[in-house]
Amino acid sequence: MKQVQMTKLPVYSFETAEAINQLRVNLSFTDQDCRAVVVTSSLPDEGKSFVSVALWRALSEVGKKTLLIDCDLRLSKLMERYGIIAETPLIGVSHVLSGQNDWQDAVYETDVINGCIMPVTSIVTNPSILLESRRLGRMIEEAKKQFDLILIDTPPIISVADALTVCKNADASIMTVRSGKTKKSVVKDCIKRLQMTGKPVLGVVLNRVDTGNHHYGYYYYGYRNNPYISEEKK
Repeated sequence: MKQVQMTKLPVYSFETAEAINQLRVNLSFTDQDCRAVVVTSSLPDEGKSFVSVALWRALSEVGKKTLLIDCDLRLSKLMERYGIIAETPLIGVSHVLSGQNDWQDAVYETDVINGCIMPVTSIVTNPSILLESRRLGRMIEEAKKQFDLILIDTPPIISVADALTVCKNADASIMTVRSGKTKKSVVKDCIKRLQMTGKPVLGVVLNRVDTGNHHYGYYYYGYRNNPYISEEKK
């Protein structure tokens, strides 16, 4: 399998790493048939791509063979944000959905053990036709035969219909909500839209929470300063 480097993978704070690990554990409690999960949001700038990559990384590092599919064909920033580079020109999701390449051609191993990605290599002006083709569903079903879990990063729900189209071909979805920004009415409306696809909404991730103003901030503080926690976990 071809490889890429992710030169800008972040080092998470103790609080962030623990929150992501809790999300990973919670995901393991869901139905075993929910193996292809959409990660989306109501609005832009809620951190859905951050959550997608962080959860993908956490699952991979505990031994799950995990594939991250970038389906934000309109405005993907994963290549730039995470410094994804390769020795040869990359084949992306749009190449597969347009029928130019087989899905395996767009799958790349990464620096993260057990973690593979299908990147967006070029922005598509009107990707609706690509996402509504039968190739998307076939691609996801074929990938499920080779991976334990598949995470699919999509555009926000309010902006375009792409997330709902992708969700129809997945097993379930997760909503990312930015703390202190997104209105409850907007979140409820988007959850209803996701439910209309007939696929379960597994839960909501509250992102960018100020733990310093909550009682559980003391919990993190106590463990962060525990001498038995290794530096690698901090």
